[in-house]
Amino acid sequence: MTWQQFLKVSRPPTLMATVVPLLVGGALAIKSHHFALWAWVDIFVIALIMQIGANMLNEYFDYKRGLDDHESLGIGGIIVTGEVRPETVWYSALIIYAIALVLGLILVAFRGPILLAMGLMGIIAGFLYTGTSHPISSTPFGEVLVTIIMGPIEVLSTQFAAGDIMTRQGVLLSIPVGISVATILLANNLRDYVKDRNHGRRTLPIVLGQQGGYFALNIMIAIILGWITVMVFFGSLPLSALLVWLALPLVVKSLSALHKPEVLPKAVPLIGRIHVLIGILLTVGILW
Repeated sequence: MTWQQFLKVSRPPTLMATVVPLLVGGALAIKSHHFALWAWVDIFVIALIMQIGANMLNEYFDYKRGLDDHESLGIGGIIVTGEVRPETVWYSALIIYAIALVLGLILVAFRGPILLAMGLMGIIAGFLYTGTSHPISSTPFGEVLVTIIMGPIEVLSTQFAAGDIMTRQGVLLSIPVGISVATILLANNLRDYVKDRNHGRRTLPIVLGQQGGYFALNIMIAIILGWITVMVFFGSLPLSALLVWLALPLVVKSLSALHKPEVLPKAVPLIGRIHVLIGILLTVGILW
């Protein structure tokens, strides 16, 4: 596999979904006054390469199930074009996970087995999402699983790794962060509505209907902003966390545009921008 092929199958745009929980977890660790930069960098790298590994497995298993073809959107495409054999992608993913394990053991040596347990939960959840004969990615529960992995597991792992502490604030804040990542998956499933339906998948938009999927997306983003606002109201976050509301114009513009057929193929980067902007504003709000 060449470097260019590796970049394709890594799906770099998807990595921003992982960055936001790492930023928020790191900000919480900084506020605890026990921030270890080396540990944050370590878990940052671990999370990114595990996401790359998950993307590779997703590419491999979707190809094996006949879900991907030359017209599929949002994939690396190196398998369907014949550039790389499926087995090469599979073994590359295993190597990626092995590197993550080695880096993770360094953190475990300093922080204890809690991080090992949380890392294993993330790996198992990732396999259940795409690697079984009945993957969760083909059910209405994909968004729930992503919320758990990218919310509580990733945010709290980062806070604990970098700050040697888990707080009630971290637990509460990890929920809207996880939901924010799940909105990207929902946007992906809205984009792939017709293809998924034709392949017999039962993703959330297919169960709710396409309009129901749009409604769920609106509700999820409203929950994110509302949840953070409630935390500010009860003193669990500083007033500066209300900076997230600066994302509202982008939210309104993007959600309105998403109903246009010509915009739907761009649903993932469209919602991804909302996720990143809210994440950056929230991080700044925590640190301010």
